[in-house]
Amino acid sequence: MFEVTFLGAFLAGVLAFLSHCVLPLIPAYLSYISGVGVEEIQREKRVFSPRIFFSALLFVVGFSVVFTLLGASASAVGQALRAYQVEIAKVGGALVIFFGLHFAGVLLRENFLKELLGVQAVITALYLFNVIDRDTFFSLTGAVAVVLALYLFRAHEYLYRQFRAEARARISYVGAFLVGVIFAFGWTPCIGPVLGSILFLASQQETVRQGAMLLFTFSAGLGIPFLIAGLLFTLFLGFVRRFGRFFGVVEIVGGVLLITLGVLMVTDRLSWFASIGVGI
Repeated sequence: MFEVTFLGAFLAGVLAFLSHCVLPLIPAYLSYISGVGVEEIQREKRVFSPRIFFSALLFVVGFSVVFTLLGASASAVGQALRAYQVEIAKVGGALVIFFGLHFAGVLLRENFLKELLGVQAVITALYLFNVIDRDTFFSLTGAVAVVLALYLFRAHEYLYRQFRAEARARISYVGAFLVGVIFAFGWTPCIGPVLGSILFLASQQETVRQGAMLLFTFSAGLGIPFLIAGLLFTLFLGFVRRFGRFFGVVEIVGGVLLITLGVLMVTDRLSWFASIGVGI
């Protein structure tokens, strides 16, 4: 499972980069941390700008340091709470399901509560017809209850507040690193669910090193596309315009992956998922 989780963490980072409230803002981030305006780059018709690339590199290093430390601390705390691992996995799985629903945009649907009650009705029917056992029924029902509680307390409204970066002033290379650190702590809410899910997986690792490496891998998945964008800034602007029509697909795919992960956590089947070579 460890190797599969690594691959999933990297892909989660890539999906986070491609999300609708990160990818369109990358030009603004790059312009802000480098002090080089988008209009200036387009006017000079430069494909490569050393200042933008090295600013992007330090920005990526900044948020990678924070995420790696978060992974290490999550793993350390996870070891202390290992006696309650089953209960934590069920609650954490329910949270991941909620994050997946958020990422896919389902929580904004007008009839979400009715649809959630419909899901619970299906779960109940599966139990009554002996399709699922008693433990699975109560695990899934508990997950539905957690999602319902978070929705009623309007947790989803907080998640949908998007971080906005404004390009105002020239920042030094040291400043680019510090902005990366700050950016990690105030991470864009639309990728917060993905990050939260990876942090939960980090808390389940056997060693602090594994937890740290898991978040480092997530940072690589997010940071490598960012570096490519900084390396080929002008070409990246065109890519963002063309890719816009696929944002919905990225959200749905990412949401389904998170929901699947959450269900497997709740029902204690994550090891089975890993054994067939698929995971996140």
